[in-house]
Amino acid sequence: MLALAGKFDSVILPQMNTSSYSLISQVRSAVGKSNRDFRDDDAIILDGDAIMHNNSAQLSNDSDQRQQNRCITAFSSGTGLAGILGYGYKYLLSDMGGLSLSMVVFSVELFALAYYATFYFGLNKFEEVDFVGSSEIHHRGVDDFEHQDIPTVQNMESPLFANIKLREQLETASSVEMVEHLTTKNVHTFEKSPSQLQQAHMTVMERFYLVLSLWRYTVPLFTVYLSEYMLQAGVWSAIGFPVTSSVARAQFYHYSNWTYQVGVFVSRSSGNLFHASLTLLWTMPLLQVTNLIFFWLDSIHHFWYDYSVLVLCLFAGLLGGSVYVQGYSRINLDVPIEIREFSLASAGVADSLGILLADVVSLFIQSCIYDRNRIEGAVVSCPSLS
Repeated sequence: MLALAGKFDSVILPQMNTSSYSLISQVRSAVGKSNRDFRDDDAIILDGDAIMHNNSAQLSNDSDQRQQNRCITAFSSGTGLAGILGYGYKYLLSDMGGLSLSMVVFSVELFALAYYATFYFGLNKFEEVDFVGSSEIHHRGVDDFEHQDIPTVQNMESPLFANIKLREQLETASSVEMVEHLTTKNVHTFEKSPSQLQQAHMTVMERFYLVLSLWRYTVPLFTVYLSEYMLQAGVWSAIGFPVTSSVARAQFYHYSNWTYQVGVFVSRSSGNLFHASLTLLWTMPLLQVTNLIFFWLDSIHHFWYDYSVLVLCLFAGLLGGSVYVQGYSRINLDVPIEIREFSLASAGVADSLGILLADVVSLFIQSCIYDRNRIEGAVVSCPSLS
């Protein structure tokens, strides 16, 4: 479900990295504007080892960041929607259809086949959109490039044009087709992007220190995931109206997590609306920890103990989704392009570690809440403080 919802958005929108086809688009733009004659004053300048627009290099980089942020938001929104659809799927087949939970889980395996069919027979037929400068848009069918290793251009710089003979050939090219032929033919001169080249020359210790340097983003991600998964798996599974009823606890667990997923979807879709400061990025996990403490106390003392408390479940989802999309968006904005791809991938370990630790701790949280409410059935025993 996650794959179907998230992959669709990430494929039809510009790619996370600078578009693999931007070199062709830029050269095609130059050929079209100049009517087969590249002019320095209003076309793309081929000079030495770089392709750049007149006075537009910074604008291009800003445009790339906006496109990358759209991809982050699109994927985040898709995965948020997957949570809502996942709980709806379970409700439809299990609660309404009467299937056992095991049958529902096994039926989801069909989505793996659906994802395969959707991608290989559907999504790769879409035209990919390349943005050149601030206004020009070129379309190129994905199938046309399926078997070609087209170079990636970062900040409109490419060692491809360091070859003087090739540059001269491009300057005298009489058609777009000839330009595409030349760039494809000489693609071996630019097999890796600057980001890939930077990563290839990094030692193990350099990569390790780089991961540690991302603590400004990974600590909030780890903290918010640790808190919210302790809420979901530990506290919410031990709340029910009345708490002594296993059916009531199961119902609250279902509705609280479904409400939480609605909040996640809304907040994960906000990445294009604003960019959170680091201060706000750190404040939201602290609010989530406060949320955890409140629900823990409420599960024991029952001072706000009815379904209206789902409002705070929605709030928990808003906090979790916001930290997710804003954390990765801040990395995209703050980290140099040479290490951006590596940084985005590395930061994902933080939320995974938070989930892993939370799932273990949640067993003991649930057990302790069961003990305080005199409920049997906990998987583990509550640790004794004495």
